[in-house]
Amino acid sequence: MPALTGRAGRGTVASVMTTPLGAYGANDPLFLLLAALIVEAYVGDVIARLPRVPHPRALLARLTARLERRLNRPQRGRQALVLRGLTVVLALALAAAAIGWGLAALSRVYPFAWVVELFLLVALIGQHGALRGLKAVADALAAGGAERTRAALRPMAGERLTPEQLEGLDLRGLSIAALDGGARRSVSAAFAPVLFYVLLGLPGLMAQQAIWVVACVVANGNKPGGQGLGVGREGDFALAAVTLDAALVWVPDKVAGLLFALAAAFVPGAHPLTALKRLSKAHAWSVGALGGALRLTGRKDGTLSRVGAPEATQLKRAAMLLGVALLIQGGLVAVLVLLRQAT
Repeated sequence: MPALTGRAGRGTVASVMTTPLGAYGANDPLFLLLAALIVEAYVGDVIARLPRVPHPRALLARLTARLERRLNRPQRGRQALVLRGLTVVLALALAAAAIGWGLAALSRVYPFAWVVELFLLVALIGQHGALRGLKAVADALAAGGAERTRAALRPMAGERLTPEQLEGLDLRGLSIAALDGGARRSVSAAFAPVLFYVLLGLPGLMAQQAIWVVACVVANGNKPGGQGLGVGREGDFALAAVTLDAALVWVPDKVAGLLFALAAAFVPGAHPLTALKRLSKAHAWSVGALGGALRLTGRKDGTLSRVGAPEATQLKRAAMLLGVALLIQGGLVAVLVLLRQAT
């Protein structure tokens, strides 16, 4: 089943492929992914807690910001800025993929080298952070404080909203931004990395994460533009990164929407049929499915209206939906592991 493994370096290490699971430190990539999902769900991002150990996303964000400051010169004109932005995002994505390919090859050849890959997977798959962020906003909203809610929302939706936009939201606007930001963050940080790892291995996951980080950094920092991560308001230098990011999460967003609708069947008070009906008209299936499962009032384009702003209890139910959807995703990966071992 080569389509399910997608790992770099397999053609050059055929002997390792015949090694039994776990022998001499060898490991199956899908089993490694399942282990990473379990560890990350339980303890969260391990690398972020280690002192003096830089996080891969933080390193990439700093490098992107430095390149943006040097290359994003408005006087160069629109065409030059778009080309420079495209060069930056492609160079960093290819570099991340190359690093992923090298680590994948090493983990197949050297005993117990897969431990490094496991730590990297735990750091780059952010299911725990997305779930915790949504719960934090729900708790802050229940307390009734706009400032506390805004502070809880900032880490989760900061890449989509500028500080000025975030400051201008009242409690209704903050609750809508929380549901929208939580759904989209779960797609980019939790569902997309798993899908890209299953299909393309560690190189694919690292390239997807690199493009997402670059898009988040330049969409908010560059001028003209700088109005947050969203096609049409990102600015010239960020155009390529934001467009690539939107293309890469298109399929994971559809997967997340279907998983949210399925999860609604297991969450008390949720409505799976309404979630499915919202998918056809929603621009983002993940957002539409969550809003439909909670039966929030939506506009004709599937986006949420202020009339249907979720309350704190509904945001907590949305967090439950996200948690169940992540469990279903983990179960699907477990099925792939069993199928892999059966062949």
